[in-house]
Amino acid sequence: MTPATEMRTSNRVGQRSLLVLYCGLPGSGKTTLAREQERQTGAIRFSTDEWMASLGLDYFDPIRDSLQARLDTLWRELLARGQSVILEDGTWRRSERDELRRVAHSVDAVTELHYFDLPLSELWRRLELRNANPAHGVVPITRELLEESQQRLERPDAAELELFDRVIVHRS
Repeated sequence: MTPATEMRTSNRVGQRSLLVLYCGLPGSGKTTLAREQERQTGAIRFSTDEWMASLGLDYFDPIRDSLQARLDTLWRELLARGQSVILEDGTWRRSERDELRRVAHSVDAVTELHYFDLPLSELWRRLELRNANPAHGVVPITRELLEESQQRLERPDAAELELFDRVIVHRS
């Protein structure tokens, strides 16, 4: 498991359902941690990439948006019924994280954000290894795509991190 620093845990965390979000670039360790957390907690894990692979679709096929909309409906229903949920996709945009947090709070669920803050050189090292022997549901990432992704990532600042019930920052 990735070494991490838990920044803060609110006293609001208890027996309520949990929405776990991941914010990080490809190669940062999101899937590894999400699978481990799924095993340990019994939360239901959602990975759009794995669904695309299971359906035999290209990861960048336009049907992805329709699939994502259906998965969003499903995890929202589960969370509203008290089931904890792990959203493995990278939540790169602040507006996306704000909306996910709003949904969680509307059903009185706890929010947990895992933010993966790794240098580009380390991400590329990991991706080269991963690309050489890809597992099911793993999107092949080029150096150019990684650099483009880095430009699109809206990194959470301290003020945003304070809005989550629990925040864990992964730096390696």
